[in-house]
Amino acid sequence: MRTWCGSLRLVALASVLALAGVLTLAGGARCQEGAAERTPAAGEAIRSDGGIPGDDTVHAPEATRLFLEANAHYADGRYVEAISFYERILSGGFESADVLYNVANAYYKSGRIGRAVIYYERALSVDPGNEDARANLEFVREQLADRQTSVGGPVSGVLSRLWNRASPSLLAASASALLFLLSGLLIVGIVRRVFPPWIVRCAVVVGVLLVLAVGTLGARVRHERTVREGVVVSHEIGVRTGPGSDFVLEFQLHEGTKVRLRDERDGWVRVSIAGTDLEGWLPASSVEEI
Repeated sequence: MRTWCGSLRLVALASVLALAGVLTLAGGARCQEGAAERTPAAGEAIRSDGGIPGDDTVHAPEATRLFLEANAHYADGRYVEAISFYERILSGGFESADVLYNVANAYYKSGRIGRAVIYYERALSVDPGNEDARANLEFVREQLADRQTSVGGPVSGVLSRLWNRASPSLLAASASALLFLLSGLLIVGIVRRVFPPWIVRCAVVVGVLLVLAVGTLGARVRHERTVREGVVVSHEIGVRTGPGSDFVLEFQLHEGTKVRLRDERDGWVRVSIAGTDLEGWLPASSVEEI
């Protein structure tokens, strides 16, 4: 009985250490990302954020003032002025998911759907768990001329949603927690001088999850470093077979369409559309990188 109680205490200790690791890494990721406290308005498809971004850098007081002024312009329907203030915050080096989310809303309200998509995507790159930005992005995509549908079945759809929400910081925290838990199980076995079947089974499951978490983290980091994506900002643009207007026109793309950026040459950029075999060249001015 004492051995059993001691084992439970050790597992509990391992769980506490795992939780501490998750909280530490999650807190560090929040500080690095500069995430702000958000209080989005309810009941709207496109919402304006009323939160004040928090940061301890020298930009914070001025950024807070600009943020409040931008929100006031937005509330009064002066979206162009709101965009100007939000852009001043971003150009000053104060980037948070909330500012990116708000400027995306303002761009949508002003009718510039392409730039709205860009800033929703940027907000999600900073904070993949920002459900307001994700919901608004899906709302805007429903209105695009080029409707991009997901490929694959229900399983691939679930995996895609998990991939989109799994930030490197979250994956690192998960891997850390699993490592702590696996260490705790091994400690229990060492202290008891025997590895009963339940410890072996739990260790195998945790080990597999740890490998998956680390592998996904590596793939995510590689994806962010190597895959360049952009959004069409022109109302309508022709995609050609080569980098020039004298090449054959293949198809048309419209504002707000998300593309992958493959190559650049002489003021043109080669793009492709994920999940399809469509590929061609656009004027570089017609697309903006996320």
